Amino acid sequence: MVNMEKVNLLLGPSYQSSESSGALVIYEASKDDYIKMLCSMNISFFGNCSEGIKGSPKDLNYPSMQALVEIDKSFTVEFPRIVTNVGPSKSTYVVKVITDSQINVSVKPNTLFFKSPGETKPFVVTVSGKGKPSNTRVSASLVWSDGTHDVRSPIVVYTNYVF
Repeated sequence: MVNMEKVNLLLGPSYQSSESSGALVIYEASKDDYIKMLCSMNISFFGNCSEGIKGSPKDLNYPSMQALVEIDKSFTVEFPRIVTNVGPSKSTYVVKVITDSQINVSVKPNTLFFKSPGETKPFVVTVSGKGKPSNTRVSASLVWSDGTHDVRSPIVVYTNYVF
């Protein structure tokens, strides 16, 4: 079953603990995952970071996906993710991407088959596009659907910090 010591980020229409709540998937990230993310950003206010920490904030197994890209340069960014089935056995999710023509988004695999609750499945979201000017943000959505429930994740690509 799902490790409740992890930070659970629930997606879907609502969460109810009964089997009748329908099919749901969640993204999970542990304390160590957050520490790795912060260390990859050279943020170590919580203690010392181990040598050789590799990764990027985009690698955090979080439902939303965002990437800073260079101004006026074509880009390709990959977001590895893992979801856990907290719905019934034999759940199937098919992906749908909602985007405009400013970015291309692909997901592999494009269908997730779960045999039982607690089962995990990895997937990779690849976002690419042509160079964007300064102060640009473009967005898309990735939606996993079992035909009844939708699990939506926002995707944002931006060229510089806009405060």
